Amino acid sequence: MIDVDLKLSVVDGRRRFDLAVRFATDVPFAALYGPSGAGKSLTLQAIAGLLHPTSGHVRLDGRTLYDSAQRIDVPAPARRVGYLFQDYALFPHLSVRENVSFGLTAWHRRRPTAKDAERVQALLESFGLAALADSRPRNLSGGQQQRVALARALACEPQVLLLDEPLPRSTRCCAPSCATNSRKCASSGAFRC
Repeated sequence: MIDVDLKLSVVDGRRRFDLAVRFATDVPFAALYGPSGAGKSLTLQAIAGLLHPTSGHVRLDGRTLYDSAQRIDVPAPARRVGYLFQDYALFPHLSVRENVSFGLTAWHRRRPTAKDAERVQALLESFGLAALADSRPRNLSGGQQQRVALARALACEPQVLLLDEPLPRSTRCCAPSCATNSRKCASSGAFRC
C-alpha cells in the first residue's frame, strides 16, 4: 500500500509552482498521468526523498517515509525506493558497471563489497549489458542507456520502483523490452513498481 498526501512549492526566479497531490493504492502497478508540467516528476522525487515537501506524508506498506506533522523524514538512501530518472541521469565519467554500482557505494567506501559486485554483475547480465560494462554512457544507444539506468535503480534492491516516463523515449522495439524487464523484476516479489 502506498499512501501519499503532499504539498510542495518550487520557485525558479519569478516562476512558482505549487503542488498538492493525494492518492492511495494497494495495486502492484500504478501510474501517475497528466499533462506536461503537472507535477508528476516532482511527486515521484518527493516520494523518493529527493525533494522535501512543505507538508503531508508518504507511507509505504505501513512504513512512514515522510510525515511533516510527526517530523519524520527518512533519508533517501534509507527509503528503499528505486528511481529511474526521466533523462536517466547517468554519470558520463563513469563506466556502465560503475553507474550501476553507484548507489551501493559511499564517499568513504568507493568500491562495492564482493556481494554487491556479484549483484551488479547479475544485473549487467540480466539486462544484456555485460559486454558493455567498461563503456561510457556517451558510447551507448538510448535503449542501452535506459537499461543501465534501470539496472542502477534496481541495484539497491528497492521495495518500490518509481519510473519517471520510462517508455516515451524508447523506440518501438525497445519499449516492450523495458516493460518486460520491469514486469519480470516486479514479479520476483522483491518490490512493487
